[in-house]
Amino acid sequence: CSTMSSLRSVAVFLVFAVAFLASGSLAFAPANPISVQASAARSQIGSMTPLKMGFFDEKERDALTRDSEPEEYFQTNTDKMTDEEKIPIAIAGLVGISLPFILGLIALYAARY
Repeated sequence: CSTMSSLRSVAVFLVFAVAFLASGSLAFAPANPISVQASAARSQIGSMTPLKMGFFDEKERDALTRDSEPEEYFQTNTDKMTDEEKIPIAIAGLVGISLPFILGLIALYAARY
């Protein structure tokens, strides 16, 4: 019975601690009038200023094709590999993702008996 009373006292303490910490929180405090005026001024400035994103008036490409791209472009080492050379990397990824789940199932099954 003493464990129940100690658990009850711990629970009551936790409830009061959470209530005390929540009362000091500023998350639900009303906004500062200065910050309200500043945000209103920013919204007025943003609505008056036009948004120009011309990037030096470059001509837009018609379409992205193989002919319009240069022959030399940035390639990673994996991009330079053939598909046959990439297969071990893919298999290692699949094994790395699935192995923890398989080991977990084995551990759960072994703990059952």
